[in-house]
Amino acid sequence: MTATIQFSKLTAPPRRRFRIASMEALGFIDNPGTASTWAGAPTRPMIVATSQTSQSVPMVDPFTDWQPTQVGSRLLRGRVRWGLLSVILLMAVGIVAIGLWLYQRPVALAAEAMLEVRASASALPPDLITASDLNNSLLDANQGPATVIASLLTLDAHARDLFEASAMLPSSESASRTRAADAASKALDASRLLGANYAYRAAVIPILAAPQFEADPSLIALDEAARRFGEWQARFDSVRSALPAGSLSSITAELAVVSGDLELLQTRYLDALRRDDMAGAITVVEDLSKRMTIAEGMLNSALSGAQTSIQRRIDSALATIELLVG
Repeated sequence: MTATIQFSKLTAPPRRRFRIASMEALGFIDNPGTASTWAGAPTRPMIVATSQTSQSVPMVDPFTDWQPTQVGSRLLRGRVRWGLLSVILLMAVGIVAIGLWLYQRPVALAAEAMLEVRASASALPPDLITASDLNNSLLDANQGPATVIASLLTLDAHARDLFEASAMLPSSESASRTRAADAASKALDASRLLGANYAYRAAVIPILAAPQFEADPSLIALDEAARRFGEWQARFDSVRSALPAGSLSSITAELAVVSGDLELLQTRYLDALRRDDMAGAITVVEDLSKRMTIAEGMLNSALSGAQTSIQRRIDSALATIELLVG
């Protein structure tokens, strides 16, 4: 673009005519119109800049030659690292699989624990029924301890399996966990009480049998009679002192009273033999037999009460297992 500068001619400035509206309004000017005044000294030459408009350049569209292309085909034609891409995909699939496995693991563990609980609970009823039969035979002196011990060991093992399985149940299965633990505890209590009462009965029954002491002074010497009575008393006290304190404590207390009376009974027995008093010796032997009979009656009564307590636990365990297994 070029600019040219033109200088105007130096001429006197024209007079400027102006209107004074206020003077006209006050009457100082008769003829309203225009007034002339001198504009002053000549002004400097005016410089007028003119521009010569240049020719405009057309704008070019940057997307004129753009054509859409397929990215997939370009990737296929390029050098794609398929091994790395496969590893990344496998890692992504693995992470998703691990996350899904971790999400579903608690549910799977709960289901497995519940199956284990039901399997352990299903193994208990036959053992409990056997224990109930043994409980009914608690007063039968002919029941052998070998069968009792084997049956109770099996019951204990299955009850402990159920108790351990119940501990694996999550908090969401609190009702089932409580039932399983309760059934296992009742079964263990029944087994413990049944075993303890069987052992107590097996130990006490022999010493409660009435001793067969000779009452005829002519058939036994005094020192032999003293030896036999002393051996029986020692065996009685040995068994009595070994009895557990927690089982059938009333019978244990009664046997302690009998043991305290044995010294007096022995003295009366030997005195009767020394005096050749067969009737007196027979009286002492009968008194001792009566004391043993009373103690045996107390034992049977205590065992009957234990039977009721044991059967209550067995029935409760069976009812709880039925609710647990369904």
